[in-house]
Amino acid sequence: MIKALFFDLDGTLLTSEKTLARSTWEALQACRKKGISLFIATARAPLLETMLGWTEIELNLFDGGIYCNGACEKLHGQTRYTFLPAAIVASCVKAVQAVPELHLALQLKDEFHAFNEPLADFAYPLWGIDPRLCVLLGPEVVRQTVKILIYFENLVDSVTALSLSLTDRCRAMSVNQANVYLTDQGKVLQITNRQASKFKSIDHLRCLLNLKPEEIAVFGDDWNDLEMLTRFPNSVGMGNADPKLLSQVRYQTQSNDKDGIAYAMHTLLGLI
Repeated sequence: MIKALFFDLDGTLLTSEKTLARSTWEALQACRKKGISLFIATARAPLLETMLGWTEIELNLFDGGIYCNGACEKLHGQTRYTFLPAAIVASCVKAVQAVPELHLALQLKDEFHAFNEPLADFAYPLWGIDPRLCVLLGPEVVRQTVKILIYFENLVDSVTALSLSLTDRCRAMSVNQANVYLTDQGKVLQITNRQASKFKSIDHLRCLLNLKPEEIAVFGDDWNDLEMLTRFPNSVGMGNADPKLLSQVRYQTQSNDKDGIAYAMHTLLGLI
């Protein structure tokens, strides 16, 4: 019997317009009425109020969340961070500075951010951050980095894919101390501590909640979801995901824009 659900956000729980479809909203409410716990498992920082315009109505649907690809966990009012080794952060900053067209963002403790280039005024709402929460790159910042993002142009509407050589270089610099994910159709490089991942955080919360692996289900669509989708028996891949990823997942549902969450809960998992 499934007792808890963990959802990726972009490309999974959210539509392409970054909203909750009516069918998704109704499915989530139906699960809550049945006593099923709901959790977020996203690469985003825990800024859903400002990034997505969520209110207490949306936030109260969920019992907790995993953010920054597992490097930030929130449960029962407590927050746990897993920081990147400072040497890896410094190496990534140096590598990006050598390529003028590249942009870098460091997501820090307590929702602070640092950028290698100042954000344009229009970009702050898109990132969901207050300009006062932006700090300069420096030694202290390097020691408090939760996640690194590397990308061209503005992250939200970037259209330029990153080179595989850059990905390989970052993996080499990580010295087996960091997870390096190429996501968003190859346009964003995400780097977190090797000890942090969506799977590891979900498994940590699962133990805290005294649940068995078969008592949870996980939903995702991108390569940073692969570990959780292959390590838990009840895994659901969205129809909009890469076919190579879907070939490794137990269940394949419809796309995020075609009621994929509701279809999975009703038809594939029989929860509602």
